[in-house]
Amino acid sequence: METIKNIFTVDVEEYYHAENILHSLPKEKIGALESRVGIGVHKILDLLTKYNSKATFFVLGCVAEKNPGLIKEIAAAGHEIASHGYEHIPLYKHTPESFGDDLGRSIELLSGLTGERIIGYRATSFSLDERLEWFFEILKKHGIVYDSSLCLSFFRKQCRSLWKNICGINKVGEILELPPSYISLGPVRLPIGGGYFRAYPYWLTKYGLNQSIAQRRTPPLFYIHPWELDPQQPRFKIPALNSFRHYLNLSKTEKKLQQLLVDRHFISVRDFLNTVPVPV
Repeated sequence: METIKNIFTVDVEEYYHAENILHSLPKEKIGALESRVGIGVHKILDLLTKYNSKATFFVLGCVAEKNPGLIKEIAAAGHEIASHGYEHIPLYKHTPESFGDDLGRSIELLSGLTGERIIGYRATSFSLDERLEWFFEILKKHGIVYDSSLCLSFFRKQCRSLWKNICGINKVGEILELPPSYISLGPVRLPIGGGYFRAYPYWLTKYGLNQSIAQRRTPPLFYIHPWELDPQQPRFKIPALNSFRHYLNLSKTEKKLQQLLVDRHFISVRDFLNTVPVPV
């Protein structure tokens, strides 16, 4: 079990990009909101440095354009920069043409900032499903080697035909698919990371990550958002369920994340691929 690596990933987006807020506020109000992404990113960077771990940061292009110094800082610390697209738009709202344009724009921006080839992608809100038969071909066209857009969740009915044969890392054509880890409770799969990490007691997250190793022999893959470490972010009057999901346990995330990094050593996806025979 000790030889299996743990992978840490971060979706670099603003607090107002979260689905619970983005669709509850007028566009003109969203456009006027302050950037706070650096607050959470710096907390994550400090923790990763303190516990000698590395991560993959899936960066939203529109965030990188407004915060170029922050992206350079992440890369300079030895972490991987990957694409989260340019605009925060779910895949199912894209056409093949608009997705290709969005992806290409983000890759050009991020590679220009870092001087590195961008080989990874994660879609907004893990919005990959079986309707998007064109998706992997467009990734390949833009030089993407791996994807992490599939959430193996009981709550995502659209994805169930896709994850019938996927329990961990698999190849779809020439693209490597790396879903976040999940907890298996009989036939039910519950994701690990993000809002689930905030909602679960810490022991349940630990149990799920151990399942990845013991039952599936696949590296645990964790994800988090910078805004989840920013309890002082603005509070909006949004639908009760959305409010619960977005603001739940924000003040506890940093401490739980610290415990996770004490318990486990993490690496980036790029560093993981350097340890396995996958052509990059």
